[in-house]
Amino acid sequence: MVLDQSNLASEYLEDILSWLKDKETNVAQLQLLSPQLGRRRQLVDWSSEVAVKLRLTTQTLHLAVKLLDHFMDGHDIEDPQLYLVCLGCLQLAAKMNEKETNIPRGSKIVALLPEPLSLSAFLNLEFVMLNFFQWDICMPTSCYLTELLLPHSIHQTDRQWGRPIDNFRTAKAELHLAVKEMLDIGLQEETMMQVVPSLMACSILQASRLVCGMFPDWPDQLDTMTGYTRDQLELITDSLVSLHKLHGEEVLCPVDEGYHSNISVGYYSPEK
Repeated sequence: MVLDQSNLASEYLEDILSWLKDKETNVAQLQLLSPQLGRRRQLVDWSSEVAVKLRLTTQTLHLAVKLLDHFMDGHDIEDPQLYLVCLGCLQLAAKMNEKETNIPRGSKIVALLPEPLSLSAFLNLEFVMLNFFQWDICMPTSCYLTELLLPHSIHQTDRQWGRPIDNFRTAKAELHLAVKEMLDIGLQEETMMQVVPSLMACSILQASRLVCGMFPDWPDQLDTMTGYTRDQLELITDSLVSLHKLHGEEVLCPVDEGYHSNISVGYYSPEK
């Protein structure tokens, strides 16, 4: 018997949210002091491209970027080593989130570097990074929380652009696309780095509902479920909506190219 992970997660949703909120309060606050902060967007984009090549899930990429942010915040990394650190973060994140068969081999990872590097040097970096994080790399991410709440983000009783939803499946697909775009924005923007994952995830869902014309923009069910009110989300949500408009027709960096985290697999099934 194969368990439906989305149903399993929904059953214990309140407990999971409570644990994740408690966990995120224990993660060190980013100081934004890294000398390489100006290179961050480039590094995130490069990591996204590598994640596509390695067929890694979106959740793995988001955890890798979180590890990268914290590791860079505590080190002055020389330019040639930045890509190496990105790969180290992807490898550690993959070991946390991927199925064993999809965890890339060290030799395959090293081959992606712009300059040659021995496998032993890469493995040594992995050990250094684990020591820096005190072997605790189980960090909440906005991606995981967003996908956890995604099945509850749209309902048959919602209205879209002032009217009842005509085609629920189409409306849901539109919302999912907006969520993916908001996740990309949240991942890339330096201004979002210090926002706690639970607040970011809820703001992503509210912003996605807003750009898709969903009413109410923050349903009472999500308010009760997450503990976040519309007023608490307003600042981050407004920023996401503004950034989304600013991007306009620009192509956002594709962070998953069709690969989905385990929780969201199958969520596009037709409505009964």
